[in-house]
Amino acid sequence: MPPDQQRARRPAAPPPGPAVPRAEVAGGHGGIATRAGGRIVEKPTNAVERAFYAALRAGRHPGLLGVLPRSYTAAEVRALDGRDGAGDDTTHVYLAHLTHGMTRPRVLDIKVGSATASRRELLTSMSRARARIKKTRLTLADRITGSATRGYRVVGSTRLWRGSRLAVGRASEEIVRGLSLEPGVYETLAAQLERIRTAAAGTGLAFLAASVLIAVDEDHRAADPARTVRTTLVDFAHTFGPDTQSPGQVAKYRDRFDAGLARLIEDVRAAGEARRRAERKRGS
Repeated sequence: MPPDQQRARRPAAPPPGPAVPRAEVAGGHGGIATRAGGRIVEKPTNAVERAFYAALRAGRHPGLLGVLPRSYTAAEVRALDGRDGAGDDTTHVYLAHLTHGMTRPRVLDIKVGSATASRRELLTSMSRARARIKKTRLTLADRITGSATRGYRVVGSTRLWRGSRLAVGRASEEIVRGLSLEPGVYETLAAQLERIRTAAAGTGLAFLAASVLIAVDEDHRAADPARTVRTTLVDFAHTFGPDTQSPGQVAKYRDRFDAGLARLIEDVRAAGEARRRAERKRGS
């Protein structure tokens, strides 16, 4: 079997931690650290994402509460664990950890949208030459991985797929279908994704290159899908609204994000229905 089609080996389960409310949890990507006994992740990011979370803490976009991770200031995190981290509010964001309290988490990171870069948005933070190069590279990745037609792609997973980022992206639909054997997991996930879609549509923002981060606790999935599945919207380093881009530009990327979420929800529901049919067939 080619390396990019080999299943990843199962690592040892992490020790259990105290549970936290589902609305208070978020997950981690590469390059971040955990704080406060694993309850919080410390993530280096750009000024756009730092400002986005600061605006949420100040009461902006209340409709997103419950579908985004709770964020903290550096001072709040320092008060919780008594130490300084790698930076502060001028360099990092501090988010509740999606898998905290799970014992055997399986995590799936899905970038949403048929396009993951806008040259106009890139020009707000880099030169024309760098923006052109980055836009070209990301547009090519969108085409190779299927994002441009599918509307989403998997960019990371645990124990689901091994291979390059491009190989993982091309296998996105198969990875989604392999997330769980339990139809209830997919039904719960679809409902959570619908809530994210509704909340995002009500903000007036374009969530360019944002992701949905999904965690499934394999220790609980058969007993209670509602306890098993956690989903949150993350990655706001390229989020923008009409205050920085034209209404047409905002609408274009909002529509692409919404269409990608709609396709993901459709694929999640189809996977759950397939699991239900398999259950009925086994029981007949």
